[in-house]
Amino acid sequence: MGKFRTLVHDLPVLPARVRLTSGQEKILTTSNRPIPDPLSVNLLVDTGSGRSTLLPIVIAQLNPIARGSARVATSLAVAETNLFWIRLEFPNTQLEPIPELAVARLSLPATLGSIQGVIGRDLLKRWEYFLYEGRRGRMSIRDRPGLFW
Repeated sequence: MGKFRTLVHDLPVLPARVRLTSGQEKILTTSNRPIPDPLSVNLLVDTGSGRSTLLPIVIAQLNPIARGSARVATSLAVAETNLFWIRLEFPNTQLEPIPELAVARLSLPATLGSIQGVIGRDLLKRWEYFLYEGRRGRMSIRDRPGLFW
């Protein structure tokens, strides 16, 4: 069971490391091609977003396999975008890695300059709970049920 708890100073942000899935890394290894280094990212937890996203520059650096396309609606626009398979890890937390997640390639507003992507409900629903205590300014995530609840 993994758990993550932190204080939220401005936005509910989860630090993560994004990399290719193990299957994609095997394909590159067997074809003697270099594997891109994992990238450290800050992901905004957005309960209003149905799909997790990464910035186009992050997708370009990893060059993951495309999964297909999806229609993404934001407060700014509605657009068709590609989906890509990635692996998410959460260093310095007890949260288990997410071995495969299809994310949309999508830009974010300039006001979110320190954010490289969004965690949407597609990932949030895999976890046991996500709790944001606004008055206390604290965020908690548990990825599986605990022994004593």
